[in-house]
Amino acid sequence: MGFKFWIIRALNVFIGVLVILFIVQLLKQHSVEDAIIFALTWSGVATLVFIGSRVYQSRKGAECALCNDTPSKENK
Repeated sequence: MGFKFWIIRALNVFIGVLVILFIVQLLKQHSVEDAIIFALTWSGVATLVFIGSRVYQSRKGAECALCNDTPSKENK
């Protein structure tokens, strides 16, 4: 898994969480500016935690069936 893989994964997580948090904040009737700031901040935090934990687990050799980012033993 190269650098490009992790960048694409991070962007997918960031954008997904950003959209969800932005919509939730708007549904809670916060202003657009507050919703954007909140969504950007917490999307960044969530992305850092997710990618950091996946890189750590990947280096330890732990497989994640849900993430599907490690090769199966059958393909080796």
